[in-house]
Amino acid sequence: MSEHSAQSQPQSGLATEVRSLQIGDTCEIDVKMRWADADSLQHLNNAVYFRFMEEGRISMFYEGHVPQTSRFGPVVVHCSCDFKKQITYPATIRVRHRLVRIGRSSLEHEVDLLVINGTQLDLRAQGRSILVWMDFEAEKSHPWPPEVLAALATTVNRS
Repeated sequence: MSEHSAQSQPQSGLATEVRSLQIGDTCEIDVKMRWADADSLQHLNNAVYFRFMEEGRISMFYEGHVPQTSRFGPVVVHCSCDFKKQITYPATIRVRHRLVRIGRSSLEHEVDLLVINGTQLDLRAQGRSILVWMDFEAEKSHPWPPEVLAALATTVNRS
């Protein structure tokens, strides 16, 4: 698998390498559970797990200032979730997307939903999502542009 890299020209005229998205990259956001997200027993509704995963995906594209047009953009072609342990109100959930595969036009993430309990993280659900970069006009997939992969790389959590 080849690594993609883009070149930019800083004002000094020297080329610098821009980091592209790589297998193992992780993006995290924390989301507070709302009271309305729960059922009468204060358990997080199953559908909301998918909304939290969506919030993590949208955050990557928004925070990375990913260039999109009305013709090209990402779509979710797969999303799954294995429920490990209930989440009850109140809770703050860490949504962690870990890149496991970069294809020509697809990205596959493993997704963890973890409840933050002080300094501890408690795994409550694990999922998987596949995004495809689409040409909406042609109604088919399109290769990931290097500038999109570079923009997504800016959202990676680094230690």
